[in-house]
Amino acid sequence: MVRSYNNLYHGWINLYKDSGLTSNDALRLVKSIFKGGKLGHAGTLDPMAKGILPIALGEATKTVPYIHEKNKTYLFTVKFGEQTDTDDATGKIIGKSDRKPDIDEIKSVLHDYVGPINQIPPIYSAKKFNGIRSYELARKGVVPDTVIKAKTVIIENIKLVKMNNDLECTIEVTCGTGTYVRSISKHIGVKLNLCCHVSRIERTRYGPFNLKNILSIDRLMQLNHDIDNLNMIVNPIEAVLDDILAVQIDNHDANRLRNGSTIAFDDSGNEPELGRVVAKSADKLIAICSLKDKQLQPIRVFNL
Repeated sequence: MVRSYNNLYHGWINLYKDSGLTSNDALRLVKSIFKGGKLGHAGTLDPMAKGILPIALGEATKTVPYIHEKNKTYLFTVKFGEQTDTDDATGKIIGKSDRKPDIDEIKSVLHDYVGPINQIPPIYSAKKFNGIRSYELARKGVVPDTVIKAKTVIIENIKLVKMNNDLECTIEVTCGTGTYVRSISKHIGVKLNLCCHVSRIERTRYGPFNLKNILSIDRLMQLNHDIDNLNMIVNPIEAVLDDILAVQIDNHDANRLRNGSTIAFDDSGNEPELGRVVAKSADKLIAICSLKDKQLQPIRVFNL
């Protein structure tokens, strides 16, 4: 159930961003409807990319770091024969090749691209350096030294979905935070000794959010000022905390956690992952806490 008071909403919207919009453009449109409260989005999508862009409303913004820990799934199309300076369809062509890879060659490259991978972020990315997006610096001819440094990312699964034609294929990847699809495409080109770039990117899943019950920006604008329908499309804050053990506490301890105090708690029957628990009172979300030595210490307190 969505929690709201004083006409402020607290929860998550499973928004579908179309290509052509920046993630901040999409956020501004949502802000025009949910006025007066804090908003944020999880996992920036480039303007060219489309797909799931989870939007946090109100107190749900405090849980954005927790959804960042969850895996994402992308469908993307690789076009062979042309390399661009941005590694996607928005850039200038800087190289061409004639060789057409076969299915077995592509599968062989993908097979080796699973697990912890050292990946170099693309220069044209949304990564920030001193508050400035990397792609903004790249357009000015500036390449931060930190961009060219490899970063370890986790690829859980990657597979060839289909060969669209002789020069295009569709690939699905499930990966951890910090993974760049365009870097995967570039890796494929290097391994196969040919030119290629990404021509299409769609994020089909991010943590608990997928293509079921998605909300387009157009549909959201239609629901503007319709409180009943807005309630129906806002997911509870706990949607992104589903993998953290939830425990019940009484009202007295709930008030102490809200005030930042540590409380005694013994739940020896459960072993929470990473020593974290979600504390609730009468099923109302109170705080995310660390549990150590039978003590609950609040990490994030919710004002609901």
